[in-house]
Amino acid sequence: MYLLPIHVPIYVDGEAKFVTTEWWRALQLLRDSFNGHFGDIVVAAPKLPVGVVEPDQNLATVPRDCGIELTESFDLRCRAREFWSRERPQWHRKLMALTARAEIVHAGLDDVYRPIAFEGFRVGLLLGKVTVFVQDTDIVLQQRQLNEHGRAAQRMRARAYGWIFERMCRWSVARADLSLLKGTALMSRYGAYARNAKEFHDTSFYARDIVQAERLERRLATLAASRALRLVYCGRLTERKGLKLSLEIVARTIGLGAQLQFDIIGSGPERASLEQMAASLGIADRVSFIGALPYDASLISRLGGYDGLLFTPTAEDTPRMIFDGYAAGLPVIASGIPYVEERHRQEHAAVVLPPGQVESSATAVAELCRNPQALIPLSRAARKAAEYHSAESWYARRAQWTMEAAERRQRQAVVPAAA
Repeated sequence: MYLLPIHVPIYVDGEAKFVTTEWWRALQLLRDSFNGHFGDIVVAAPKLPVGVVEPDQNLATVPRDCGIELTESFDLRCRAREFWSRERPQWHRKLMALTARAEIVHAGLDDVYRPIAFEGFRVGLLLGKVTVFVQDTDIVLQQRQLNEHGRAAQRMRARAYGWIFERMCRWSVARADLSLLKGTALMSRYGAYARNAKEFHDTSFYARDIVQAERLERRLATLAASRALRLVYCGRLTERKGLKLSLEIVARTIGLGAQLQFDIIGSGPERASLEQMAASLGIADRVSFIGALPYDASLISRLGGYDGLLFTPTAEDTPRMIFDGYAAGLPVIASGIPYVEERHRQEHAAVVLPPGQVESSATAVAELCRNPQALIPLSRAARKAAEYHSAESWYARRAQWTMEAAERRQRQAVVPAAA
């Protein structure tokens, strides 16, 4: 089997088990990419009761005998001290039993304080299994950015956390049979320490979901009309996603006389405060909170009705949302964090805004509202990038790398016969 220890929770309701629709889509893609080569995909993860799910968050039931098995463990709500004193021993025992039956162990480093997935990677090494180590965000940089305006003690803790995290990752990539590192920043940070590192950008949209060229051109033709520019955000509503900054930019852009509509798709703890902020800024009629939508082809199709993806994170982030936007033919209009700058260099489908700067960002967005035709080549470039980054393409590359790593390990295990 292919064992995937991870911190992403399994939701339980009696005997029934659920995962978010986005995670379910990714698991199906992973299963299908291997075509049974490693047997069933077994997900080992902490659990949460269905009752704590946000009202507009979408869950999917995992059918029996579908090639994907969910194995839940301790309650994810435990604190770090409880994890180490009470939950880690039983988590370790469960991982030992599962890993003994596994051919591949796929994990990463999720958190220094509660290294849930990392424990699975460590057990995989301990039992001599083929290991795949994954990192999808530059956490060292993210921690520094998130805490740069905090008190001295907070900044010191962030530096210490980043130092430990970086060295744990170096240790891991040096031992993993395959390391998957998202983007050039992570390749630069860890690639030199790795046995076998590959750069990746994970996506979940199928090639068939990509907006048809004819539909895209019809939308682009309307940019010449006198209408509001339609921007969208699609993801979790959390503080570090920077949606408060987005609202400030939208308000200032409108204040400059621009026609602009901003829709927010997603759920999260920030929703109520964001709705209040939109009202206090006097832009409630220009901002719509759609709520979470199931991750499927209809979501990509809905995104195809917008003109651009607005994204103003407070720190480094690598959201799959950017690529979902590409599939809908949407350029990203985003703060210039390193990952956005990378997308701009590689796909030429971005308008890069100065990070944290409301006035200059609003000026740039207002200029797009006055000259929306500037989005036409960026939108076409986004759609072209989507063809390369489709899930079929990404998962085929990933499957090939994994099978090559497993075959390499098998060859190394063969002891030549004595002469």
